[in-house]
Order: sequence, then C-alpha cells, then structure tokens
Amino acid sequence: MTLKKRSPWLQAFEVVTVTILISGVGYLINKNDPLLIHYHFSFLILWLAIITLFYGLMMGMVMWLFFAIIAVMFYRDDPIFTTVLLENLFFVFLYGLFFSNLHNEIDRYKIKTNYLKLRLKELTNAFFTLKISHDKLESIYIIQPASIRFVISEILESSDHVTPQQSAENTLKVLRKFFGVNSAIICQVKRNTIRDSYAYIGDIGQNINKKDKLIQEALTLKKAIYLNDIEDREQTDYIYAVPFLDKREDIVAILIIKEIPFLFFHEDTLLKISVAFNYIWTEYKKRASLKKIQESKKDSIALKNRHERQDFVDFKLEVARLNNILKGYKIDSRIYSLYTRNEFLDKEIKDFMYQNEEFEILDQYISIECGHGYVHFILFPFVSAPTIHSRAKLLDKEMDKLESRYRVERLEENLQEYIGEKGYERLRKKHISVKNFNALLKEYGCA
Repeated sequence: MTLKKRSPWLQAFEVVTVTILISGVGYLINKNDPLLIHYHFSFLILWLAIITLFYGLMMGMVMWLFFAIIAVMFYRDDPIFTTVLLENLFFVFLYGLFFSNLHNEIDRYKIKTNYLKLRLKELTNAFFTLKISHDKLESIYIIQPASIRFVISEILESSDHVTPQQSAENTLKVLRKFFGVNSAIICQVKRNTIRDSYAYIGDIGQNINKKDKLIQEALTLKKAIYLNDIEDREQTDYIYAVPFLDKREDIVAILIIKEIPFLFFHEDTLLKISVAFNYIWTEYKKRASLKKIQESKKDSIALKNRHERQDFVDFKLEVARLNNILKGYKIDSRIYSLYTRNEFLDKEIKDFMYQNEEFEILDQYISIECGHGYVHFILFPFVSAPTIHSRAKLLDKEMDKLESRYRVERLEENLQEYIGEKGYERLRKKHISVKNFNALLKEYGCA
C-alpha cells in the first residue's frame, strides 16, 4: 500500500496496546462505563475510525474484537450493549471500504507518477546523449566520421550484453576509443561497498583502494566526483569516479578512471564520459529487465535475438512495464498498429509519423520489417480504449489519405494491374491493449 509496509503482527500489537490504553483511561474516568458508550459523544466510533482509516479493515476488526471482549466483561446486563457493538461493526466495515478505495486510487497515481519519472529520466539521458553526439560529431568528423551515439548504438546492437562483464567491457571500449582513457575499471557495488570488478583496462589492475577518498565521496554523495571536487588531493590515486544508480537510486556499479590524457582532462570530456557510461549501463539494465520478465512469466514479450535493434528493445520494455501496471493496477495502455506489404506506403507512413506533432512526449513510435511486410506500432501510455478512439480515428483518416494518394499516383503511371482489387492489399489498421502485444507480434510474423 501507500503506507510503509510493516509486519501485521507489529500492527496488531500496536492496536491492542492502544485499545487497552483507551479502555484503561476510560476505566479511570468511569469504572462502570470504561468504553464511555453512555456519553452523548460516541468515543468508541472515534477510536475505531482512527484505527481503521490508518491501518485498514483488518486492524479495525482487531480493535472492535477487543472492545467486544471488554464490553462482555462490563456491559453484559446493559440492554444497549449488543446494539452498540453492531453499530460500531457496521462503521468499521464502512471505514474499511473507504480506506481500501482511497489507497487503491493513491497506489494507481503513485505507480503512474513513478513511471513518468522513470521515462523522464530516460528521455533526459537520451537528450544529453544526442547533444553530446552532435558536439562530438562536429569536433572529430573529419578524422573519425561517426557520432558517439552511433557508436554506442552499434556496440549495443552488435555485442553481447547478457552479463554485466560484457557491458563493462563494451563501455571501456567506447571510453578508450573516444576519450583516450588509458586506465580505468568498472566494479560491482552492493550496499555502498565495492565488491568485485567487472572489467578493467590499463595498469589499474583488479585490486583497487576501496577506501580511497575520491571513491568514498562518489559512493557517499551518489554522484560523479573528479579530482577537483575533493580538498585534499593527496588522499586519492584516481582522477574520476562515476557511480551508476538503478531505479531505486541504489548504486550498483561504479566507473573509476586512473589515467587520461591531459588534453582530455576537462569538465566537458568528463561529462561526456559520465553520460556514455550511464547510457550503456541503462541499456544493459533494460535488457536485463526484459530477460527477468521473460524468465518469470511465460506470456512475456521476449527478445527475438540478442542482436535485436535497440529501439525495438526499448519499445518492448515499455510494453512490458505498462503490461505489469495493467495487471497490478488496472491502468490500461493502448497500441495502435499498421501493417503493409507495400514499400512505398511504408516510407510514407514513416515520414508522416516522424513529422506528426500531435504525439505526446510519452507516446512511442517504432517501425520494423518482419515476415513479408512492414509493421508500425504506436504506444499510447495510460490511454484507455474510449480515450484512444478519437486519436485512432484521426490516424485512420490520415492513413486513408496516404493510401488514396498512392493509388492515384499509380493510376497516373498506368500501373492499374498492381492496384486492382485483387492485386492490391489494403492497410491493416487496429489498436489493442498492451497485454495483447505478444499475440499481435505473432499475427504479423514478428515472433
């Protein structure tokens, strides 16, 4: 629930203690009426309301049960004894219903907020990576015509990322190639303590000084620390440390750099190193999340192969996340799909989708070629079936325009034989829930 989860036995102990305390105070006030049920104000309902609304229905029933035991002891001959208990039992169920509904709604908004924060973090990283790619491309295009984003993407798609060791090795390849890092290591971190090393380059070796001032600062502050950030520079043997935080803000890995060429040692390069490290490890975590989902659920959305396009991996991960949210919190999301076997229409659809300004920042578009055709998917997070109706209708209208224009152009080129009713296959358009994405992939021959 939204409250911090605690042991039910601890909660029951607290409720029983409060019940006994309330009864004790009531006994001191009136020995013949310890529950104060004969007063104008119903104190009994007040205590039950507080406990039930704070702990939930189960703890409210525990308090009511102990009040009932005390009532049997002191009010056995009282004519209103049974009526009061039943009235209070009704209110306990009423408060419990309110508690459940309220906290279910709070949980739904909380999970949606957490998802939005995660997406915002990923989009921010992607934005900075794109900016760095542009800067790097401008500075090295003549001698090395490739952007850092392109190289990272190529490494992610063409290299193994099954284990953290493989991702660490790929990360160090990028750092050595683009930033001249001569000596560095990537280590595993658990509970803010460095454990084993994943991979290293240069003379840094596997054994590092775990108590080094610069490393401890990075682990404590949970942010990148370089030489100028610490006061006593003689306490460190390293020049830069970059921690990688998971979605729970826990450090799971750290990059430690010992040697870098002097001309590369400035804030701009260090920022690029930090972003590149976090970018590659974020993508590794995405793949690891998909693998974990695949192993835990038979109907999960699985990777077709380990070299699958990175943007399709990202799309699948978002579908898996939203499908889990749907199962746990009944918050639906929709997928709009288009299928065609026509290469020209495929290009036209891509141009339209990439230029469409009506998509929101969380909406995701992906196009893939599989089977004997081209498939286009648009993911609309937190959009129910009634809500997507108008958007799907608009997209259907635009797609119909593209088809009509295509047919007219072909008619003008005297190619009627290719667009006759028998020779022309129309666009297949549909929108489904994220929970049916796996079936849709099979339908289009993509899985």
